[in-house]
Amino acid sequence: MISADLLAALLLGGPGSAAGRVARLDLAGVRITGMLDLTGARIATPLRLRRCVFDETLLLEHAELVQMTLDGSVLPGIQAEGLRVSGDVGVRDAGIAGDIGMLAAHVAGSVELDRSTVGGTVFLQRADVGGHVRLRGAHVAHGVKLFGARIGGNLDLADARIGRARDNAAAVAGPSEVGGSIFARDVHADGELHLIGVQVGGSIAVQGGTLRCPDGYAVLLIEAQARLLTLRPGPDSAGQISLRDARFGRIIDDPVGWPRDCRIELDGLGYERLTRRSDDVATWTASQRLDWMARFGTGFAPGPYDQLAAALRRDGREQDARQVLVVRERLRHRAMGRLGALWGAIQDATIGFGYRPGRALLWLLMVVAASTAWFAWSGPLRAVKAGEAPTWDPLLYSLDVLVPLVSFGHDQAWDPVGADKAVTVAVMVAG
Repeated sequence: MISADLLAALLLGGPGSAAGRVARLDLAGVRITGMLDLTGARIATPLRLRRCVFDETLLLEHAELVQMTLDGSVLPGIQAEGLRVSGDVGVRDAGIAGDIGMLAAHVAGSVELDRSTVGGTVFLQRADVGGHVRLRGAHVAHGVKLFGARIGGNLDLADARIGRARDNAAAVAGPSEVGGSIFARDVHADGELHLIGVQVGGSIAVQGGTLRCPDGYAVLLIEAQARLLTLRPGPDSAGQISLRDARFGRIIDDPVGWPRDCRIELDGLGYERLTRRSDDVATWTASQRLDWMARFGTGFAPGPYDQLAAALRRDGREQDARQVLVVRERLRHRAMGRLGALWGAIQDATIGFGYRPGRALLWLLMVVAASTAWFAWSGPLRAVKAGEAPTWDPLLYSLDVLVPLVSFGHDQAWDPVGADKAVTVAVMVAG
């Protein structure tokens, strides 16, 4: 057992280091009574208080430290707004009954909270961390806040269990800058994973685990940017996932194994390629992805279909790209009401909206054949100028009417009336 006042006195006014040696405070397994208040302190020695029990909240607001290690310690809370540390902050395997408050902290090294239990919230808003921020296997009752933070390395939430804060969010990391990657593998989050506007130099991996916010957004990646997004939430996840206006180089997802209670918002999403992991057994088909968009999408917008078609073309999957564009046109016409849906159905059945050239050619040949047969039976038509019309040819007349860009001089030479005029108009419309 040691008094917090005595400990503060040692840190702030104790004897200096001997020549050739570096002074440090290294305690393990002791109880610290009273409040250890190091507010505004400038401590030039490493601070190591491992497996210690604190009676009261540790105060480090605007303090300047070389390094701090609280591994395995038990504390009511840590208040360290504006803290500056030239090395690492280690609070691994610790038990914090309340909050860890490190708003606007500056840490040149890493912040390590692996396997710690936090009864309150981890506050790292506007923090500047040169290394990594790690909460691997941590249990945080009321959210992790990283709004406006800058992290030079990785943000690692692997295997963490995070409850929701008062604002319904489990983790808020955007807008912020992460020089490395964001790892959210096997995370169990009760509330929103809020990554709006996050700028990531590497990749974002949201894979496995359980993300639950059934009445709201489970994952918000609106306007996020990264080179790679892996998005494979676990099967028990629930809530909407938004990728609106985000930008990624590549995306790895799983439309076949998508959780049934997760909707996906894709409007405005931009990416270069849709790829897969090297250990995936097989890639998805265009039909599977279209079914996924229909079942789990939040509503029709043409942009996601255009983006998907462009990505497929970049991978040389031209036939799949055309299939996607046909589905886009079907949905677009259905959204226009009954008349639009009817007109779309006609185009779909006849020419495949122009994306199925074989069907379009077959349709044109059928129209030419039917038109030629009609005019061969009913013709010749009455000449516009007697004696100046070319020799009557029902095939050339049909081609002239059907394809206005090519003229054989027949459509202007003959004047259809009655049923012939109706057939002429029908052929023009069919073309």
